[in-house]
Amino acid sequence: MSPTPLILLLLVCAASARAGTLSLSVDGSAQYALKHNPALTAARLRIDEASGRLHQSGRLPNPELGLDLTRHTAGPEHSAEISFTQRFPITARLRHERTVSRAELAAAEAEFRDAQRKLAAEVRSAAVKLLTISGQRSLRTQQLDNSRNLSEFLIKRVATGEASAVDASQVDLESRQIQLEKLMLNADEAVLLGELRPLLGVSANEHINITGSLPNPAPPPPPARSLLRPDIIAAQHRATAANAFVLEQQARRWEDISVGASFSRDRTVDEPMGTETERIVGFRFSLPLPLWNDNSGRILEARAAASRAAAELDATRLSASAQSTAARSAMNSYAALLAELDSKVLPAASQIEDQLRNSYTSGQTPLTEVLRARTRRLDLQRQRLDALRDYHLARIRHDAAIGNTVAPTAHKQ
Repeated sequence: MSPTPLILLLLVCAASARAGTLSLSVDGSAQYALKHNPALTAARLRIDEASGRLHQSGRLPNPELGLDLTRHTAGPEHSAEISFTQRFPITARLRHERTVSRAELAAAEAEFRDAQRKLAAEVRSAAVKLLTISGQRSLRTQQLDNSRNLSEFLIKRVATGEASAVDASQVDLESRQIQLEKLMLNADEAVLLGELRPLLGVSANEHINITGSLPNPAPPPPPARSLLRPDIIAAQHRATAANAFVLEQQARRWEDISVGASFSRDRTVDEPMGTETERIVGFRFSLPLPLWNDNSGRILEARAAASRAAAELDATRLSASAQSTAARSAMNSYAALLAELDSKVLPAASQIEDQLRNSYTSGQTPLTEVLRARTRRLDLQRQRLDALRDYHLARIRHDAAIGNTVAPTAHKQ
């Protein structure tokens, strides 16, 4: 073998090794995303930011050390003074400041869990859609085989003058339509995979395979008396921080007092006594008066922010309750539809197909009717697969609405 083909073979093998296949179940895809999603990794750093703010809050300002030196230019007289000054709040400003930072840290942690909740729901939804596309593609293949059999049968009948060429063309058109539907499914799959890859944190050349199948509907869990979703918890902590911030701004009406001590040494010349040295110890106290700035604007702003945080908390609770109720209602509706299809419609379609097949065997029914009955049954199976997909999407929305990151009921493998 020449060197060039050998090099090409090695490159192909290396590319194949890099482009691996990632096989995941529906719930497994959510768990994988929670570990590898890069945006979630960045969101986790917001907790560190809030932790740093908490570490810094509630601290006294640094003390001030002063030094003052003076000297007469025309004589030996000079003086030196050293002072130490510390500012103290006369209100509970520092305590309120730490309360704000502590609530903001708790809100950041809850917001990260909420990001996990939303990510898991988004990934699971995409995985369910991909799994449904695989099932729809299988049904389209069966329909295409059925249409081709019907087309071949009609072509033979047209050749013998026993069927119309229009019927044969119509069946051929149906086959082409099914082929187009398969191409559309491929396009939908490509779009979903393009959306799923960054959520999972995988490269574009890595193949994703969603394994398993969608189980039949199960009764939803009983409604929760109170929803403790992470976004609700985050809104509660933001409201707590906003209320504490109002108290902090009210406490800032009075600025910090300054307390200090000083020591000075003066050397003077007093004729005829000569040079004298004086040592002086002093105490300093300063109280800023809120005459021109009473921080009223900041207080009004903080109160408005607290009212907004309370309104956002109520809106989040209302939205969570509405989402849970809507998802539960959708689950029940799709479960009833699937029960009707499984108990009545699909068995009736299969029974009609069997009757027509037996009738065709005895020469009483043309083959076209048998094949069309099979097409109707496959169409109903397509509808059932769509309904099963919509049921599981509703279940994912319900799980997310009640605060579950990954549902405890795994899909069948």
